[in-house]
Amino acid sequence: MIYSANYFFRFLILIAAILFCLGFSSPTSSKLSINSQFAQGISSLNEENYQQAISNFTEVINNKNDLMDAAYSNRCLAHLQLNNNQAAKEDCYQALTLNSKNIEAYLNNGIANYRLDNYQQALAAYEQIIKLKKDDYRAYYNQGLVYFQLADYDRALNSYNQALSHCDENQVQPKILIHYDRALTHLKLENFSKAIADLNHVIIFNPNHEYAYSQRGYAYLKSGNYGAAFKDFSQVIELNPQATFAYINRGITAGNLGFKKVALKDFNIALKQFEANENLDGYQKILALIRQLKQMNANTYRISVG
Repeated sequence: MIYSANYFFRFLILIAAILFCLGFSSPTSSKLSINSQFAQGISSLNEENYQQAISNFTEVINNKNDLMDAAYSNRCLAHLQLNNNQAAKEDCYQALTLNSKNIEAYLNNGIANYRLDNYQQALAAYEQIIKLKKDDYRAYYNQGLVYFQLADYDRALNSYNQALSHCDENQVQPKILIHYDRALTHLKLENFSKAIADLNHVIIFNPNHEYAYSQRGYAYLKSGNYGAAFKDFSQVIELNPQATFAYINRGITAGNLGFKKVALKDFNIALKQFEANENLDGYQKILALIRQLKQMNANTYRISVG
């Protein structure tokens, strides 16, 4: 008997990074020494005291001096960190009105528009950066995230490729983000070998990247490499014992390997975690899966992948 768990593959969620590259505007040190409020605003941003940063930059703006465009741009950034996206968009607009070459304002304006579902405006902002500074990897990376959201995966891949080509050798964190998001795009296109290659890079850079193991496990599972998938989902669980979906995915993998007892054990752990988190929908689905699993013979139990 072949057990079909296609509906259960909703648990194999693609986790998009959504970690946009942000930027803040910093004038020359001579200007900072003259304007203490601006300097304090920068310090507040670095200390993640965003409400205080907004107050600091507001005072700079009210004084109407030559730091206004940078103050609007940085207040936009502070608003983004607080998820005040409409306010962020308005501040970036003011910054660009005062200085049409403010790259950081374009960058943050693109993020604000993305969060407001204004995808074409976000893309336009990143195109402006590329016109001003064609080797800025941040513009290509953020552009790729927008195309991914629009399900334009070929363009997303092209943007990620451009982003990687403009990264310096020592820029490890950006490379992790780009390889990870490019892997998610390959997964959407069912290019599993290419997704695995990108995720290998992520894991080399960061051996404790939980989501990279999870996505690579999914790619292995869809490729029929159940042993490698089982190993990756086990690594996710080692890194995060509360990763409910990793138990489900490993249980599905164990089923495809014919390990009924292992699958049942993992499903029961997932069941308890759903119960503890009061996730009734997940609880009911796992319960139904366990019931069906118990009715099957160990030698015939398989879960079809797809």
